[in-house]
Amino acid sequence: MKARVFSGLLLLVCLYGCSSKHLEIFPELENPQLTEAKIDPDKLKEDIDAYYFGAIERHPDLAKYANKTELLSKVSELKRQIDKPMTRLEFFRIVGQLSHMFNDGHSMLLWPYPEFEQFTSSGHKPFPFEVTINSDDQLFFKKAYKAKGREPISSGARLLAINGVSVEELFNTMQQYAGGESAYLRKQFVARRIATYLWAVYGFIDEFTLSIENKASVYDLTIHKNDSWDIPNEDAQSKQDFYYKKLEPGIAYLYIGHFDIDPDWFENFVDDAFAQINQDKIASLILDVRDNTGGNTDTASYLSRYLAKDKFRMISTIKEKINTDNAGVFNYRGEPGDIIEEQWDDWLQPIGRNGFKGKAYVLISPISYSSGIVFASVMKDYGFATLIGQETGGNANQTAQGNLFNLPYSKLRAYIATRMLVRPSGSLELGGVKPDYVTEFKRTSLLDNKDAEVIKALELIKNEHSSISH
Repeated sequence: MKARVFSGLLLLVCLYGCSSKHLEIFPELENPQLTEAKIDPDKLKEDIDAYYFGAIERHPDLAKYANKTELLSKVSELKRQIDKPMTRLEFFRIVGQLSHMFNDGHSMLLWPYPEFEQFTSSGHKPFPFEVTINSDDQLFFKKAYKAKGREPISSGARLLAINGVSVEELFNTMQQYAGGESAYLRKQFVARRIATYLWAVYGFIDEFTLSIENKASVYDLTIHKNDSWDIPNEDAQSKQDFYYKKLEPGIAYLYIGHFDIDPDWFENFVDDAFAQINQDKIASLILDVRDNTGGNTDTASYLSRYLAKDKFRMISTIKEKINTDNAGVFNYRGEPGDIIEEQWDDWLQPIGRNGFKGKAYVLISPISYSSGIVFASVMKDYGFATLIGQETGGNANQTAQGNLFNLPYSKLRAYIATRMLVRPSGSLELGGVKPDYVTEFKRTSLLDNKDAEVIKALELIKNEHSSISH
């Protein structure tokens, strides 16, 4: 089989001659007044059923991911909570609790994004800081921040509570509204989008009272919407989603923040980056996909071709469930409910003369996801790169190609996977992509502004050079 595979939240093109509405992530509401409307309880209960049955109809192997008995029990429980008319946002705080029970990062209910856009465009300010969470539910500021007349915040300072709610309680609650194969992964996703989840789940906006532990002291800091928080000494390059920099003679760093980008733009960027890599005579390349939560595999495939040493394929097999959205004209692809399972025969060739001839080191993390995982599994299974970091939180064998549909009355948008992808090796082993060299998340790395994965890569490179010279 040869076809495009899309894995991740992005605006997709229609593949099968049918309407593309089921592939569009963030369409505008046809009735903007719905953001303020109170919706009848009976209609909201029908929406809960529509979310559940929409997942049953679309997901290629829901029984492998979710406990259907518990899921159905949760549906009944949530419907009992609907006893009055609600806005879309109020309703999201109930129905959204189903999302974590699918245990799949490609199956979830999207937050009420039109309302969030209205809030932010009218002058409201969401939570302004980047944070990171560890496996012990400890939340840290990812960067240092300062604002005129305010107490500065250090990188690595620990955040204990927001508006009087402990971080543990916040994340145990907010992860219920996220997709992901484990609670740990869902908490990682929430940390990545904390501003959105604090608003959507708790209504926290404009003002935040933070309890912060910095070194030996604990203090409260109130953040107002008019505060202007800056990151001291932040270089412009680090704000970009894609960039290349030479670290030292023969060693370079390439950052790929996501694969959710126009393929033509991305190919031009990669072509230029590797032209510079060749010009700089780089023998060791550190390629960072730790923040990469996916996109489409066309971009991941193109990057892989620059690192490949031989022909390869991105996956080995694909399984897809047919539904009314993807069946095609006159159901030429199959009847709804059919499962199509095929070998993937789209073999790719290395880029050729301009491809990278040196040694690659790929940095991964628990939040590397979707086509970020597909890329990492290609590097691992074919030995195109040495992987450094922590095991991916998502499964090495990914779901993909989410179909989107609106709940009938609230018009909240659901995103449900329709495909299963098996990694190139064909291994069905459970778990994520495992690094060749494991590093640990340490608070001291943030406090000291040190990058454990880059440090490990440089150590391996220097050891490699030392062994060659001897």
